[in-house]
Amino acid sequence: MTKNYRYHDIIHTIDIVFDLNMIIKNYSSIYLLTDTNCFEKCLPKVKDALSEQIHIYIIEAGEKNKSFETLQLIWSFLIEEHANRNSLLINLGGGVVTDIGGFAASTFKRGIDFINIPTTLLAQVDASAGGKNGINFNGLKNEIGIINQANKVLISPIFLETLGDDEFLSGFAEMLKHSLIYDREYFEELKSFFYFDFKKKDFSKISELIKSSVLIKEHFVKNDINDKGIRQTLNFGHTFGHAFESLINKSDKSNIKHGEAVAYGIVYELHLSVKKVNFPEIDLIEISKLIFDIFGEFSIEKKEHKNIYNLMLHDKKNTYKEINCILLKNIGTPLISNKISEHEIFDTLKTVSI
Repeated sequence: MTKNYRYHDIIHTIDIVFDLNMIIKNYSSIYLLTDTNCFEKCLPKVKDALSEQIHIYIIEAGEKNKSFETLQLIWSFLIEEHANRNSLLINLGGGVVTDIGGFAASTFKRGIDFINIPTTLLAQVDASAGGKNGINFNGLKNEIGIINQANKVLISPIFLETLGDDEFLSGFAEMLKHSLIYDREYFEELKSFFYFDFKKKDFSKISELIKSSVLIKEHFVKNDINDKGIRQTLNFGHTFGHAFESLINKSDKSNIKHGEAVAYGIVYELHLSVKKVNFPEIDLIEISKLIFDIFGEFSIEKKEHKNIYNLMLHDKKNTYKEINCILLKNIGTPLISNKISEHEIFDTLKTVSI
């Protein structure tokens, strides 16, 4: 199922109707997957490219719907509307829609073509490149999935105006991750954007930053499409972050965005980096301040430390029962395959969560 990586399949566009028209004219039947939020806010921005014959399926918005039950409903929709091997599925939405839609298309009739139109900042800089598709399962993030690239990805700033600040900043956290694993200069650009340009919502500026983030992700993906080596660098912040996200989102009383959870994961993993590989403490202080300025203070109660550890045991980077964590030697110098002991995890949780 895996394809070789293709740079030209990601299109940054300010005329999405034109580019979408150029793609879908080659297909006899078109299907579109979106969610309740994007149906209202985003579909009108591309409707001029779509004929009346298009088949639309709408799922409920939210991470909890990235599930096997929703996947079955999508498959049933494609069957009932007579989709075939020559059909095209358009996934219009954030990461939930592109992840589950890509998985549905990749497995329906052993694979039909699909394109992604990511509408959130997080999806544009993260889900847009790399071909990871999947669902959550048994309370675990992205536990079931496949790597298969979309035939095309259309990235446009016109959708960013539909986002609230929390959604925007969730994507911004992934951009910060990109800068920390690759380039200090890019980190300084992002820091400047948050403190000086964020309130202005300068979408011309953010468009250039999005391109930089996509290129960084492509750098790590292109020679490791199957995620066995250097691509794992992109999981920086995710070993702790995914555990935070799974724990908090299981509660009916609270919720956390993916990017926010990753941002806090970055803080914890930088603390580990200071202890294990001598990451500069002055950089830890600067990065932590920026993240706390963006998202607020964060800590995990001592009674939840064991639950966090158990969730981390399910991380996909692990080998056997050893927890593996991406650490930084310096900004732009990531280190993969760092085995982290149970004691080190509990000690980090205790140190940061005071």
